[in-house]
Amino acid sequence: MKVTRREFNTGAAATLAGYSTGATAKPAPLHMPAEWHRHETCYMALCAAHGLYTQAEIKRIRKEQATVAKAIARFEPVVMLANPADVTLAKALCGPSVTIKPLAHYDVWTRDTLPSIVLDAHAKARAVSWNFNVWGEKFPGYDADRDLAHRFAATLNLPITRAAIIAEGGAIEVDGDGTLLTTESCLLNTNRNPGKTRKQIDDGLRKMTGAEKIIWLPGSKADAVTDGHVDGICRFVAPGVVLTEVSDDRYDPEFEDLRKTAKILENSVDAKGRKLEVIRLKRPRWAVMPKRGDDFAASYVNCYLPNDGIILPVFDDKKRDQEAFGVFRELFPNREIVQLRVNEICEGGGGIHCNTQHMPTENA
Repeated sequence: MKVTRREFNTGAAATLAGYSTGATAKPAPLHMPAEWHRHETCYMALCAAHGLYTQAEIKRIRKEQATVAKAIARFEPVVMLANPADVTLAKALCGPSVTIKPLAHYDVWTRDTLPSIVLDAHAKARAVSWNFNVWGEKFPGYDADRDLAHRFAATLNLPITRAAIIAEGGAIEVDGDGTLLTTESCLLNTNRNPGKTRKQIDDGLRKMTGAEKIIWLPGSKADAVTDGHVDGICRFVAPGVVLTEVSDDRYDPEFEDLRKTAKILENSVDAKGRKLEVIRLKRPRWAVMPKRGDDFAASYVNCYLPNDGIILPVFDDKKRDQEAFGVFRELFPNREIVQLRVNEICEGGGGIHCNTQHMPTENA
């Protein structure tokens, strides 16, 4: 299976020392396309967080990851990163439609641990390192993921630019037309950017993504893992159109934060001066779901948009699962929707989108 014109280099050039594809003196202006821009490849990473999960939990997480990878592979090439000791197992789990590449890592959250891929002024791919610091130094064992963005870029011979701020890919959402969404609870948190002003963080985001306008949302007071990543709250579905999650369930720990977010969006304009069209999507009801951990990521918008498809999570609220399917079907009538149960992944505080990182097609 032809994955990409770039081939992985797992030899000396892929080591951290020296970062052979380190930042240039003055990179060209950067632009982050929206996720519906065509993809060249989707990247995932097979769970190897043995210090965080039990062996039984890792087995269940890996099974769900393989299901997600095979579903995405129906629409675009998928590369599953695996630690060298796990390559044979990864091939058996994922089958022939997914390419397995050895690269040392720890956990599954490639949206945050891999670089964001942007395009330069010549529509050539470039990597952005957000200086991953384990979501504000929350968990031990992530040493292999701290430098993963740079080692990954080296394997693809991608030039990489280090951002002047600390962030994660899941902390930002762009419409590809100049507007970026992010949250105060995450990027203004002192565990990410101590001593930095909102303007300094604004400037760091603009420089790395080409954003002309940044809309700051409250985020989440309840999210103890990511501090309220925007990709679990709302997503652009077209320039000027935002799908945002709300809850009518008082048991939902983000009930009030979601309401505030929807109101802010409904009173916002984008970089082009358009009043945002805001579509409210109800989350699954905590009251009807089986008891989950406090970090369970019950978010429909934490889905993935491969070329011509949508990989959408389902939970244990059949009514809301069906409603979510209907909303996505109306918004994306020409895309095939694949619904998957990913409860084991979501128990870790993230979802399908958090498990993926895409490479936009150059000159698309």
